[in-house]
Amino acid sequence: MVKAKSWVMTKHFDGFPKKSDFGLKVEELPEPKDGEVLLEAVFLSVDPYMRPFSKTHMKEGDVMIGGQVANQSQI
Repeated sequence: MVKAKSWVMTKHFDGFPKKSDFGLKVEELPEPKDGEVLLEAVFLSVDPYMRPFSKTHMKEGDVMIGGQVANQSQI
């Protein structure tokens, strides 16, 4: 099994976000099926639009949005 990590918003933030506004969620993923690929994030994008978007489109506990650059993972 592969462990996946994702950042979740634990609290809506005002002003500059703090570490306490986010949490790292770890879960085990099943092996990829035929036709699926497993990607490993290399870079994650953190952009100014995330602040207003998170207030209007996200609830506490949701996985943070954002673009990424990824490589195909070797299991």
